[in-house]
Amino acid sequence: MQYFEKFSKNLSNITGISKTPIELFVYSIIAIILIDLLYRGIIFLNNTLNKNGKKLYRINKKTRIIKFIITFIILFLIWEKQIQSIITFLSVIGAAATLALRDIISNFFAGIYIQLYKPFRLEDRIEVNGEIGDVINFNTLNFEILEVSHKNQGEQSTGIIVQVPNSKIFTEQIKNYTKAFKYIWSELLVKVKYDGNLKENKRILYEIVNENDIVKSIPTKMQKELNNAIGDYRIYYNNLEPIIYTELTEECVNLTIRYLAHPKKARHIESQIWNKIYEQAKEGKIDLYTVQEENTKEEKISKK
Repeated sequence: MQYFEKFSKNLSNITGISKTPIELFVYSIIAIILIDLLYRGIIFLNNTLNKNGKKLYRINKKTRIIKFIITFIILFLIWEKQIQSIITFLSVIGAAATLALRDIISNFFAGIYIQLYKPFRLEDRIEVNGEIGDVINFNTLNFEILEVSHKNQGEQSTGIIVQVPNSKIFTEQIKNYTKAFKYIWSELLVKVKYDGNLKENKRILYEIVNENDIVKSIPTKMQKELNNAIGDYRIYYNNLEPIIYTELTEECVNLTIRYLAHPKKARHIESQIWNKIYEQAKEGKIDLYTVQEENTKEEKISKK
């Protein structure tokens, strides 16, 4: 204690700051270090002993929140007698401090809003400010998403973690892929020839999509989720089964297959369906229209 007082006195003489704030500052640093060491010890034990991923995350998250609360309380007790002076000081530079802290305050209260009203939850797939990803963590001032590529790139995980300020929920449009229910509509465009058998092509495509193990199990699950969500959302679907829409273009007939899929499995399902379509086309059962055939038509016209 004697050495500590001597250190504080010497530091006060060097900096010109009174001894009391220096002592309180040192006490604060020691308290923060001790709390952090205790926190790290609990996290280490939890990571070592707990093998359940979700439970591990929940305990770590609660421990982090408790650490923040305890740190705040202890710092408040240390600086209690000085708080009036600090408030007076802040009131003098209030405008500048408010401007500097505006984003921090906005993110803090937006974080409270997220925790209370839950516009999205852990593991939800969302899109915010053009970024698509799965929510993997919430913090006091921001939340984190595991980025996935855009739809035309298969919506596969890039492995990049994106930190998004909490206040974005007030300033940006947020799309939640899985809030009301787990499944979204996916569409797959198949082009077939005009001179092919349209009725037979559609029959085979219906057969392919309806035989997919994942796709055929979803309508029943989706109906249950719709029934559960009907009290909160005015959402109606007349048909949950896969359907094929027909569109005529100048070159070919567009057949759009529309079906329900989990956003995290959409690319896998699409790949399975395309594999089946390819097999049927190789056997001559589906009259696929290709760019090569379009070029052949143009060559014939030019020869004429």
